[in-house]
Amino acid sequence: MTSEQPPAEQLPSPSPKEKAASVAGEAVDWVRAIGLGIRDTAKDMLEAGRKGAHDAYGEGWDRFDAKVKKGRHRRS
Repeated sequence: MTSEQPPAEQLPSPSPKEKAASVAGEAVDWVRAIGLGIRDTAKDMLEAGRKGAHDAYGEGWDRFDAKVKKGRHRRS
């Protein structure tokens, strides 16, 4: 037994202008995704750099305090 399905309604094919708009829209989406990925990576790198600089600054003062008799007054 073969069951034949009736042919599906065919939608009119998009015009070349509509196709170009669709492709341009996809390209914009890809560019936006790439740009946002780069932005997120840059933010993470800057945050890590700031944390590293802050830690190194504190370590430098700790070494200074260890060398001198009267260390700096530390505020918390």
